[in-house]
This record gives sequence, C-alpha cells and structure tokens, in this order.
Amino acid sequence: MQYPRCATTFRKWLSYNQKYIEIYNKLSQPKPFDVTLRDGIQGLKKEQIEEMTTENKIKIYNDIIRIYQPKNIEIGSIVSEKLLPVFKDTQKIFALIENNNNNIIQQNNYILVSNQKNLFKIINKTDNIINNFSFITSVSNSFQKKNTKMSLEESDQDIINMIQTINLDTNRCQEANIKLYVSCINECPIEGKIDNDFIVNRLLNLDKLNIHKLCLSDTCGTLEIDDFEYIIDTCCFFGIQMSKLSLHLHVKPNRENIIEQIIHKALERKITEFDVSALETGGCSVTIKNNELTPNLSYDLYYKSLVDYIKKTSE
Repeated sequence: MQYPRCATTFRKWLSYNQKYIEIYNKLSQPKPFDVTLRDGIQGLKKEQIEEMTTENKIKIYNDIIRIYQPKNIEIGSIVSEKLLPVFKDTQKIFALIENNNNNIIQQNNYILVSNQKNLFKIINKTDNIINNFSFITSVSNSFQKKNTKMSLEESDQDIINMIQTINLDTNRCQEANIKLYVSCINECPIEGKIDNDFIVNRLLNLDKLNIHKLCLSDTCGTLEIDDFEYIIDTCCFFGIQMSKLSLHLHVKPNRENIIEQIIHKALERKITEFDVSALETGGCSVTIKNNELTPNLSYDLYYKSLVDYIKKTSE
C-alpha cells in the first residue's frame, strides 16, 4: 500500500474507516513534533550552512507548515554562534515568523536554549514573547560536560534557574511550555551503554521539575526494544505520566523495523509525541563526528509506523 506522507494524506486515510478514526482518538491523536530547523540542520557541513540563509529557513518553515501541518515546531537554537553558526539568526527567524503568522491554525514555535546565560539574551529582549522553550540535559555526565560544559548536577540547577527566570517574566500573559531533551537513552557516544536503572532514576528526578515534556532522546540511534520497554514501564510504575513523555529517535540504516516497533510500544502506552524532520539529517555534532551522525525520524517512517499500528489494532 502507499502510506500517508503528511497530515492531509493521513487524515484522508483515516476517513476511509470509522474504526481507524476511533483508534486514533483513543490513542489521544498522536502528533509529530517538527525539529527540521533545529536538530535537522545543526550537523550540516560548512558549505551547506552557507546555503542555509534566513530566507531559505523561512521557506523551509512555510513549506513544513503548508505540507506537514505540525502543531509544534522548533525553529532554532540560542547557542554559541562560534560552535553552531547555523543558528546565529534564530532570533530574527522567530521575529519574522511571529510577525507574519497569518495561519488559521497557530503553530507553537519552540526555541532551544542551551543555558541561562543564553536565556538572558532573549528573555525580555524581543517584542514577541517566547512561550515555547526547549532545554537540554542527558543521563551521561561525560556527554553533558562536552555538550554544555556542565555536570549533570550543574545542568539541573541551571534548568531550575531558567524556569524561575521564565516564571518571573512580567511581560508573559500565559504559562510557558517547556520541553526537556534527555539525551543518551540508553547509550552515550562517550561513555557507551548507560545502565537502565540509572536512566530511570534520572528521569524520576527530572520529572519533579516544572517541565511539560520529557523527551527521551536516542542520541546514538542504538536504542533497543527491550531496553525501551524496561525504561518506560519502570518509569510508569514509579509514577511518571506517559503523556508527559515524548520520543526523539535517530534512524540508522537497516534499523527502520526496530524504530517502528519502538514507536508501536510507545503508542501502546499512550506516548503521543514523536520528533520528526523533513530533512534526512540530524544528530549532536558537538559530541558526535559528522560522519557518524544519523538522521532523525522522517515523516514517512512516522506515518508508516502510525498507520501500521492502527491497522494492526483494528484487526
């Protein structure tokens, strides 16, 4: 069969069968979270970065909204311009998008902020209030130090400080949405395999923070089904709400079937948000060599996995 590749073709496929609609609704209507303009471009080569102009980014954004219609989309990062120059125009991108957003369906435009120092660069420094933030941490001390120059303990305190800073923003008229990426589930490119019980304990502690989404990030693209089930089932046993979790998966060659099975296991547990990219790129270029980076989950594989699960459940 020809699988849906975007929101429009997926809705059309759903409409063919009332049972499909009922199953999708019971799943709480899973949605893709677009990371094309953040994780999808941070590992680009120098010559590709030069082509990723502000104008091209705006075109990519508009194409994504028109074709894929994600409710949530990351549009860039506030990070060191020396380290990741591709994001030097993130604030400009945000202003252009917010000032020209005439869509009937309003998107939640997220910006990833790496630390409190960078948060101060944008908080109260723009006419457009930023209501959607992504933060980053991990389950690996070595990874965290290389990625942010902070230990896990220092990173946690920095996140707490950022949340407090956002909450003290007097210009804000609504509560901010905060997504926290938890990298290295369950392998670190520096330390190797991470103990599952350590990961669970780390997630339980992070769950105590005022975070709306904990995004489990398969940084190395090596997460196995059994490990994934153990981690989320144990987290559930100790009280983490599955609706609070989302997934950021990287897809190595010949692992598409494993990724689909992980998505199915997530859907079974009412995890409903999955990071996707419209570009066949992705990965943490700060901690992983460019030739070892693996693409993000694509829209094609996301919709194939969702459709296969709905069909299987309807039988």
